Amino acid sequence: MQVIAEVTHACPCKCRFCKLKKNASIMRLDLFEKALKLFQDAGADKAVISGGEPSILSNLDYYVFLAKRMGYTVTVATNAYNPYRVLEANPDAIQVSIDYFGEKHDQSRGVYGLFQNAWELIKKAHMKDLTVVVRATLLKDNFNDILRIRKELDQEKMQEIPVLVMPVRAAGIKIDQQLLVRLSEAEGILVADSCPAGIESFVITPELDVLACIFYRKKLGKLVKFNHGELQEILENGKKLPRFPCEKL
Repeated sequence: MQVIAEVTHACPCKCRFCKLKKNASIMRLDLFEKALKLFQDAGADKAVISGGEPSILSNLDYYVFLAKRMGYTVTVATNAYNPYRVLEANPDAIQVSIDYFGEKHDQSRGVYGLFQNAWELIKKAHMKDLTVVVRATLLKDNFNDILRIRKELDQEKMQEIPVLVMPVRAAGIKIDQQLLVRLSEAEGILVADSCPAGIESFVITPELDVLACIFYRKKLGKLVKFNHGELQEILENGKKLPRFPCEKL
């Protein structure tokens, strides 16, 4: 089981498919620790520190340290806005979000230099032997860009870094299924084809709402007392969800 902690909803990007209501809220460190302890009782052993954009937080390393001290395997999911802060936080793994190759990526996200930041983060993390995953959201017009990302990784001798493709059903983006099949057949590209929402994966917002998925943002409960009663209600609500619920939106 993994816990995805959206430690802040602040983010400098302007991705058109993002459904987050951006604000400056930040999850307190003590509440972050209490939430992880609670889910650890249910078997969670993987923590993803996400956002918004977690690299805008000057104390990102504290979140990583706390989770690792508790025994979690920790991934930072980032758009690489501040790549140095991500590296300094020393997570077990880094998931870098890239949707287009080169300037197209910067244009789509509204931040100049973001692609270069992301590529530098990938290379430096690879040199440090950190586990790195490139996550691409499959959109209507970035099929060839995803293939280009894969090609460039191979050319720079980073063949072991996978490109994980996420078809975002909940964003209202209708994707040609043939494109998914073609991507899944490409070596080094993985297409997400399972749905752990509310069963093996839970999202915690800065306001401590517990959601089913980063894309299907069904509220399963809220952490107030951080007790087993709250946890049990969340787990039961998660079990009631159909698989791939966002396909029905």
